[in-house]
Amino acid sequence: MDDLISKAISKAESKGASFAEVRAFGYKNENISTRDGQIETCGLYDDKGYGVRVIKNGAWGFASTAVIEESTVDEITSLAIKEAEATSKVQKNPVVLTEEPIIKDKYKTAFKINPFDVPIEEKIEILKLSDEIIMEKGDIIKSRSNSMSFYEVFLDYGNSEGTRITQEELFSGASVSAIAIAQDNQSRNEGLFEMRGYEYIEKFDFETKSDQVAKEAVILATEAKAPKPQKTNFILEPFQLGLTIHESVGHPTELDRVLGWEADFAGTSFLTLDKLGSNYKYGSEKVNLVCDPTMPNVLGHEKYDHEGVATKKFDVVREGIFKGYQSDRQTAKIVGLEHSNGNARIARYNRVPLVRMSNLYLEPDPEGPKNIEELIEETDEGIYGIGWKSHSIDDKRTNFQFAVQIAYEIKNGEIVAPLKNTLYQAATPEFWGGLDMMTKEWSIEGLGPSCGKGAPHMQAMWVSHGGPHSRFKNVDIFSG
Repeated sequence: MDDLISKAISKAESKGASFAEVRAFGYKNENISTRDGQIETCGLYDDKGYGVRVIKNGAWGFASTAVIEESTVDEITSLAIKEAEATSKVQKNPVVLTEEPIIKDKYKTAFKINPFDVPIEEKIEILKLSDEIIMEKGDIIKSRSNSMSFYEVFLDYGNSEGTRITQEELFSGASVSAIAIAQDNQSRNEGLFEMRGYEYIEKFDFETKSDQVAKEAVILATEAKAPKPQKTNFILEPFQLGLTIHESVGHPTELDRVLGWEADFAGTSFLTLDKLGSNYKYGSEKVNLVCDPTMPNVLGHEKYDHEGVATKKFDVVREGIFKGYQSDRQTAKIVGLEHSNGNARIARYNRVPLVRMSNLYLEPDPEGPKNIEELIEETDEGIYGIGWKSHSIDDKRTNFQFAVQIAYEIKNGEIVAPLKNTLYQAATPEFWGGLDMMTKEWSIEGLGPSCGKGAPHMQAMWVSHGGPHSRFKNVDIFSG
């Protein structure tokens, strides 16, 4: 790719570009799934190409192709230049980027077993075993589904400042799901990803997960009652906590969204620029929310973002006070930051980078209860919610409503009953202001290529979130 990248940059500069960058991006994906004991999907997919982005006359221009050959460089670069020239005639403010270090590096994420080398028959046998375990729970289980998915992703990047980076990443994921019908229709599922090889399948543990999911689906359909409307203590486990972080912290702290660039598609943000550096209170003093793409083996891990900026750990909220946005080179410059926080990412070669979440999590409390069992013991009454079922949130990310898959009522420090159709709703600062207790134990969970952003061309991105088991005071609970 070095020759192609150099040729495209040279061509862009010869046509008057003040900045040029080239990204060759692609992935290979193997997806295997079963439904009710039958193979539903079993496919190997790949997608690759490259894009050229330039700045000319203070405006961006972009073009891309699926043909990674030097013969296409002149045409694609010229198209990017023409787009910049056209955009510059109507653009009000010129594009200016932060100054960033020049980097030359190659990076590959670590793994033990390449999943693409494992026979397909072995993978199908594991899924069939999972299906059999779920079936053992009886006729009340009306549908079962299981899957494995593996991604191999590469990025070759170069820009006119001299940065040249090659990155290779490997993701592995798995899921199990069961639907039970008795008093009503209820479902339970578990699905996670990590930046590991096939060894993650053993860690996921299909046998244990299948048994758990099936048992809880049966409980939901036969024993569980809907909660009464109330304000109470509400405990979230790391996965559902992570999804709450995603919607109420992740999206509102994306700087392009704050600037209004996503307004037509997914809204804006209540976290306006006047709140930066103003000691704005996001939550209680226990709230420490951190973005850290440098964490190895986590789904949102990258050594460099897709603008060639080294990623770093930084505070979004510290001791309840808002500290900083997620940014790329352009948005960081607009708000007067010296450097980008390294949050620019693309999902395909024919997309431009957007400010995206990576690994955003709540730090645990080193002085808190050890684990969920001790946290429940510390709770006189409340509800413990597990797993994502649905969510709704307004376009400024202020008010939200989530449903959990299964919940448990707590009285006098003990679980006393399972609950179904449990929803919680809150306003973002008030919800985080109610955080009063967290465990020492914590985890960060990979959600897969599930975060959608970008108009008119959607990009689904790999992200991870999580934290400790966390208790929030005076949360509105109801059934739906």
